[in-house]
Amino acid sequence: MNYYQEVTLIEGDKRLYEVWSDIYNQIHIALAEAKNKHAIDTIGVSFPNYRYEEKGDKVFAILGDKLRVFAPSQKDLETLNLAKWLERLTDYIHIKGIKDVGDKATAYVSVHRYRRKTADIQAKSLAEKLGVSYEDAMVTVNKRVPEKSVPYIQMRSQTNQSNYRLRILQKSCDEPNAGSFNTYGMNGMSDHVTVPHW
Repeated sequence: MNYYQEVTLIEGDKRLYEVWSDIYNQIHIALAEAKNKHAIDTIGVSFPNYRYEEKGDKVFAILGDKLRVFAPSQKDLETLNLAKWLERLTDYIHIKGIKDVGDKATAYVSVHRYRRKTADIQAKSLAEKLGVSYEDAMVTVNKRVPEKSVPYIQMRSQTNQSNYRLRILQKSCDEPNAGSFNTYGMNGMSDHVTVPHW
């Protein structure tokens, strides 16, 4: 990932979570278009001020107020054209031009769309797989690590107009790992493609 653009969210008459919802719905559409029309699936995102900590029974989880969008080439970011997609939101964001990552990176992160099946679905699947009763499978499922309360962005489906939460888990990585991203600019739960972090 050699190039990036940074977007800073500005809280005003809209709360930060509302601004996140507005901009990320647009970014998701832009990334889907880049993938479908231009075969670009190497654009990834990170949240520089992301924090997720579990301390005892307390969880501290925030996205912060910045987004970085990374690509291997300047041309990919020019094709994405964030400024066009976010132009109606200029009262709520400050978007910088495309810049070279250079030697800014001090680490790497992988950003994941955090999805976990409900306990009910996990138990049904486990019961089928092991040939045990649903109740026995539920006992096993209830012993598993509980779901994380990670930060999320409220999204609206363009397909069926339903609301959903885009839950985000950002993890530190020791070294860079190239690959493709989904149309959220993120990894699934089993992928570990990285972007620079500073």
